[in-house]
Amino acid sequence: MAVRQKMTADGHLDALPEKSFKQAQWRRHRQITAPILIIVFALGMFGAIYLAETSRAAVTGRHVQQLRRQVENIGYENDLIHANNAYLESASLLMERAGQLGYVPLQLEQIEYLMVPNFDYEQDNRYISSSEGSNSADPTSYYDESLTEWAVRHIVQWGLIEE
Repeated sequence: MAVRQKMTADGHLDALPEKSFKQAQWRRHRQITAPILIIVFALGMFGAIYLAETSRAAVTGRHVQQLRRQVENIGYENDLIHANNAYLESASLLMERAGQLGYVPLQLEQIEYLMVPNFDYEQDNRYISSSEGSNSADPTSYYDESLTEWAVRHIVQWGLIEE
């Protein structure tokens, strides 16, 4: 250790110890490398987290694509089933199946009419004659009374009120 001398006011020399040791070389390297290693470690952790999230997003995207394909396939199968049902319920196929089961078309002479007491046949015949005359008969012509007129008519018929 070296000692530096300093002159005092009364002319005496004072010995003051001075730092004679320089900082060790390995310590200086440690002070530089430690922050660099911390930065590299932090960047590595950030990269690992980024890669994990990216791979998870890719896996989820593939799963969504598979589900969309399944939805498309199920929709296609559903359309095929609807088409098959429409074919099976077609009039020509139903007529053919009815013939195989022994059913025959009904003739006019085979129809039996049932007479209902207290039914207004004139009003019903008016509707039947108008619908037989043209295929595009107005179905609302048969229903030409309002709700209140209907209710009053039925209440009078039941005898709840007098006209």
